[in-house]
Amino acid sequence: MIARAQVWLGTLVEIALPGADATDARFAAAFAAIAHVHRKMSAQDPASDLARIAREAHSRAVVVDAQTHAVLALALAFARETRGAFDPTVATLQTPGDSASTSIAASPSAGCFATSIVLEADNRVRTTAPLALDLGGIAKGYAVDRAVAALVESGATGGVVNAGGDLRAFGSVGWVTVRVRHPADPALGMRLFDVRDIAVATSADYFCPGGALLDPLSRARRPFGASVTVVAPSCALADALTKVVAVDPAHAPETLARHGAHAFRLEPCDNAVRATTTCATSTSRLRLAA
Repeated sequence: MIARAQVWLGTLVEIALPGADATDARFAAAFAAIAHVHRKMSAQDPASDLARIAREAHSRAVVVDAQTHAVLALALAFARETRGAFDPTVATLQTPGDSASTSIAASPSAGCFATSIVLEADNRVRTTAPLALDLGGIAKGYAVDRAVAALVESGATGGVVNAGGDLRAFGSVGWVTVRVRHPADPALGMRLFDVRDIAVATSADYFCPGGALLDPLSRARRPFGASVTVVAPSCALADALTKVVAVDPAHAPETLARHGAHAFRLEPCDNAVRATTTCATSTSRLRLAA
């Protein structure tokens, strides 16, 4: 395997291809696909589609990139399916480029993404009130999927795209080892299972004091203390489902089953670590017992 890496999506993105497939053109196409998602769906860039939605969509329909529209549609479907457990609205509305002194309180509709956003034909988006969005919980996985699509379209027979916790393996590369950080000591990586022709995403509190999860009801961050890894047919699905499993574990099994996905939860337990997972499948093989 030959690998190349670039910084996108707030992380180091690594693409690995078999030697026979590792051409400059294929790497360039895959990184270009990731860069496109980064530019259009950044929550910090004032020129991004999300920034324009926050500034303008409550007063008029905003035309966004087709991929942004597709990710918003997927996020909307997840918000409805999970009764709001997946929600990409943020607690306060501060348009990228504003100073802290000019930020304003989010509208009462924040936290009710499913009823606050309207997706129209021709890639148009409207919101019922000023609405700030952060698609970090799904767009990184979507970017990985787009990179894989670009590689397949270019003729690559197999490969791995890894965007810091969001990974997808495809084709001739066979089994790929997945390592997950120890939730209590993120400097330690644990070799847990192998996958092939499937996507994997992990969410955890590792480097987020106060918690990485935003409770969709209270709009407050809360500590999680564990990690959730989801194996799913696409990386966008896996990325979104990690949040659903963490926020709403009671209803997570039925949601996972509907999408042909499996969850793996890792949590500290008396100076050790406890793993909870489902059985192995044709695209995953376990290294730890349930």
